[in-house]
Amino acid sequence: MKACGIIAEYNPFHKGHHYQIEQIRKQTDADVIVVAMSGNFVQRGEPAIENKWHRAKMALENGADLILELPTLSSTQATDWFAAGGVGILHAAKCQEIAFGVEDIRIDYQVAFKEWITLQTRIKEDVTNDEMKSLTYASRLTLIAKENFGEDSSLYRLMQQPNQQLGFAYVKEILSGNLPINFLTIERMGNGHSDEKIQDEQFASGTALRKQLLKSERNHQLYSQLAYLEEVSSREYRNHWEQYWLLLKYQLQRSSVEELRMIYQMDEGIEYRFKRIFPQANSFHDFIQLLKNKRWTWARLQRLCLYVLLGITKKQMEKHFESIRKPKEVTVLGFSGMGRKYLKKLREEETLFITNYADSSIEAQKKFDNIYDIMNPSGYKSAQQIKPEMK
Repeated sequence: MKACGIIAEYNPFHKGHHYQIEQIRKQTDADVIVVAMSGNFVQRGEPAIENKWHRAKMALENGADLILELPTLSSTQATDWFAAGGVGILHAAKCQEIAFGVEDIRIDYQVAFKEWITLQTRIKEDVTNDEMKSLTYASRLTLIAKENFGEDSSLYRLMQQPNQQLGFAYVKEILSGNLPINFLTIERMGNGHSDEKIQDEQFASGTALRKQLLKSERNHQLYSQLAYLEEVSSREYRNHWEQYWLLLKYQLQRSSVEELRMIYQMDEGIEYRFKRIFPQANSFHDFIQLLKNKRWTWARLQRLCLYVLLGITKKQMEKHFESIRKPKEVTVLGFSGMGRKYLKKLREEETLFITNYADSSIEAQKKFDNIYDIMNPSGYKSAQQIKPEMK
């Protein structure tokens, strides 16, 4: 059986995601579509707007066959480690191909990879440059690519869009690891990654949908993008950081500077700013506004706050990195009839695919999910108490 993989968050699952699955069916001869999907916490350092079981269910109802969890220690990483976790899971699931969305399908990612390889020495040298140090890695790479190859180069062009940067991270994982995986680029349709407009005839961005979902009223445009909303309570799809603000404040209050310093990504002495600033903030939004600067972006700070909230330490993450590309266990969130058949074939593999969440030995993930369940305003039963509905 041939399997094509997707790395996704489905936060929430929308028309654009359905379109991608349809295109994979049309453009490949894949028997099975396998998704490595972020669990209850996502890459921008946020709680998912809906829990992982319901997001997996939406994906299955829209054409996916097997949903595997990208665990919190991988799903809340910056681009390269996020990609390492996702590709690692799909490789363990024996996917022969990985598909991802791009704005420009004319870009040659093989050429971009070669360009990136030739720039490694320059990239390392610029880490010590004070002006470059103040920029994000993506901004530095974009500038260096322009200086060395020009604006028409594959590397420079792909760096213009966040989705293409993420797709390139998958390509780097595949080619650097010499993995037996092909990659397929699928043209994204509709609004851009950060576009906040919602129009009936276009595919809205996840950003726009999340913003609208958090409002008190749901309008027809939202239903046109998320048809399944008609079947769910108005309390659902409302989870966001402000729900966790009091718990984060408690963690910051009870933690000493020394304890905060042990948290993953707590660098450059920012633990002192955390302790000094949090009493001044009236909300999570205020807190990030007071903290952020050119070096510490909103997304980076959100991830760091999430590590504090969940108590993720540097030592814990170091241990996770040892197996991020070759996971020993992968949690199954759901499967179709075809996915069930494919899963049986995977039993012979080295990785253990867990279908009974209650029996999972991944205790840290259970703790993270407990925090999500306690604070989620939707009022669901604990994830450990419910068995996911499998098609």
